[in-house]
Amino acid sequence: MELITPGYSLAGALAGIAILAIIGVVLRKRRKDPWYRFDKVLRRIAREVDRNLMIPNGMGGQIQLDYLLLTSQGILVLDMRNAPGTVFGGDRMDEWAVLGPAGRYGMKNPQEALFDRLAAVRALAEGVPISGYVVFADSSNFTKGTPSHVLTVSQLEEKFALGSKNADDKLHDAFLPYWRRIHSALLAARSPPAG
Repeated sequence: MELITPGYSLAGALAGIAILAIIGVVLRKRRKDPWYRFDKVLRRIAREVDRNLMIPNGMGGQIQLDYLLLTSQGILVLDMRNAPGTVFGGDRMDEWAVLGPAGRYGMKNPQEALFDRLAAVRALAEGVPISGYVVFADSSNFTKGTPSHVLTVSQLEEKFALGSKNADDKLHDAFLPYWRRIHSALLAARSPPAG
């Protein structure tokens, strides 16, 4: 019978504690990461999720989409912004200001680019409800009021929460042909020109 020496068992115990500590730190950082929470919400509100797409813009070029979702309410276009702190912005303001941990900085009104993305998606899938929002992490505060096409991650989850499975399945089936039409346009845009 072989005995384990105290040095080896102590080293093994310390290695085990170190591994558990590393896992704990990684999980804690992940939970605080706004992208991690955002991804969890997307999985809860959507049947289909596509990220980082290029679609035809209707003028011979292409436009980039951060997120395209198939939900029980139709097709949803999302732009994600991580701007911790207080955000001062409005529908009619060209420039928004953010007061956060990194100081004060400005950003162009992100809704304008969202409207261009919505127009491109609507051109591909006429006849289905299409909506879009600029989604800010929950660490963003809009103390002077939230612009019309802006949501926080929590507000997104609340607004697009799934209802009954049966009703959601029927709506999903109704919207699926439009979703496929957008994907056909994506495939056509990726294909090299003939000739």
